[in-house]
Amino acid sequence: MTSLYSCLMFGEGKKDKKFLITLIDLPKFKYHTSKWTIKIEGASGSSPEVILRQCQAIPYFQNYNLVICFIDLDKLKNDYPQKWETKKKQLEKNYSNITIIWQIDNAEDEYRKVLGAQYDNKHKLNKMAKKQVALFINSSLWKRILKPIRDTEKELNKL
Repeated sequence: MTSLYSCLMFGEGKKDKKFLITLIDLPKFKYHTSKWTIKIEGASGSSPEVILRQCQAIPYFQNYNLVICFIDLDKLKNDYPQKWETKKKQLEKNYSNITIIWQIDNAEDEYRKVLGAQYDNKHKLNKMAKKQVALFINSSLWKRILKPIRDTEKELNKL
């Protein structure tokens, strides 16, 4: 069966990209996205706005049915300590053609939430997340990734 829909997933950094590649390779993820072709790209880590601009600069950006960008909230909170929620809403409005998945506070915190607090070394945590990616099935992150895919598929099926 050929894919009907296309999705670009844009990670905030190199490690995010590697994790996403491992995640979408899971049989259960493939089952839920069987009608989709998913491409993974990544930024070089920076401010949320720079990451969103880098995402939009991907060749053929406008040809994807869905674009999902993963952004850590910690940078936004550090850059705008008193107004980060306002800035977050502004970014969501200015980049409404991108589904933003805000990672609380960063990807490592998302991984720690699933894997447990025993991993306090960032490098080890990233490595363990990739090795134990199956534990992410049905996690909060998993659900936040699949929701826009399902919603978009439902909308596109109506057309």
